[in-house]
Amino acid sequence: MKLVRSVIVAAIVIALMLLGAKLVAAQSQPQQYGGGGGGGMIRGTVLGFNMFDQLEPIAWATVYANGGHRTFIAYSSSGGFYEMFVPAGRYNVTVTQPGYLSYSNSVAVSDGSTSSINFVLEQSHVPVPEFQPNMTFIVMVLTLAGALFVRRRSMKRSR
Repeated sequence: MKLVRSVIVAAIVIALMLLGAKLVAAQSQPQQYGGGGGGGMIRGTVLGFNMFDQLEPIAWATVYANGGHRTFIAYSSSGGFYEMFVPAGRYNVTVTQPGYLSYSNSVAVSDGSTSSINFVLEQSHVPVPEFQPNMTFIVMVLTLAGALFVRRRSMKRSR
C-alpha cells in the first residue's frame, strides 16, 4: 500500500514538473539574421536609476527591434551595452526589464550604417516576483512533497 502511494505521489510530481516545463518552453524564439542581404547595426546602452536615484548600467535588459513582420532581440551586457545587426528598414526599438518602465524609440537602418540609441529607464515601482506565476504552485507542491518524505523517513527511523 505504501509503495502504491509513493508511486502516485511521484507520478503527480513528475506530471506537474512536465506541465511547468511545457509552459516555460512555449516562449517564442528570437529570429537570427545572418546579414546575407545587407543591413546595419543598432547599438547603444541601457541605463536606469537604482533605488538611490543613481544612474547605472542595466544588465540583461531585453532590446526588441520590430520591423513590421520581423522582430529581432538582443540583451544588454553587464555594462548596459547592446548591439544587433538587422536588415535595412525602419524599426521600433523597445527596451524592457522587470522593475522598470518599458521605453521605445524609432530608427531607420540603411545598408552599412550604425544607429545608436541609448535608453534611460525609470523604475516602475512594481515588485518583481521571484518566480513566474505558473511556477509558484509547482514549487509549493514540491516543497510539501519533500517535507512529507523527510517526515515519513524520520518516523520510520524512530520505530
